[in-house]
Amino acid sequence: MGKKELKEVVEEEAEEQEPKVSLYVSPLATPLVTDKLLARALKLIKKAVSEKKTRRGVPECTKAIRKGQQGIVFLAGDIFPMDVFAHVPTLCEEKGIYYVYVKSRHDLGAACQTRRPISLIMVMEPPDDSAYSSTYQQVVAGIKAVHPYM
Repeated sequence: MGKKELKEVVEEEAEEQEPKVSLYVSPLATPLVTDKLLARALKLIKKAVSEKKTRRGVPECTKAIRKGQQGIVFLAGDIFPMDVFAHVPTLCEEKGIYYVYVKSRHDLGAACQTRRPISLIMVMEPPDDSAYSSTYQQVVAGIKAVHPYM
């Protein structure tokens, strides 16, 4: 492999590593978290994934919500069509589960330490001795301040 070929391979890998930019945000995506609360939420997701306390995807999250499991649901605001998970916020409100929208599905995928974008993830409520219980409480307090329906 020559220097030019090696340089092209490195440039291609750099292009793949660039963060994906979301051009579309649904008009239904309220409340949308930003700034400090978004950073805390993504940190919470990382910690919960490492402890295997998450539910990913629409079918798995819907099943967990219907069974009455408690937690926080993070939805991607750039999914089109929204019909895919339009029923989830209603279910969350009925069961008293906090939910919030994140701007991009790529952000959720990155927080889960996977390259695949994720449209919906539920972080389960931690036990008191868990490593992420304090972060969980901070995010819940932030969502209560931002959320108009909870």
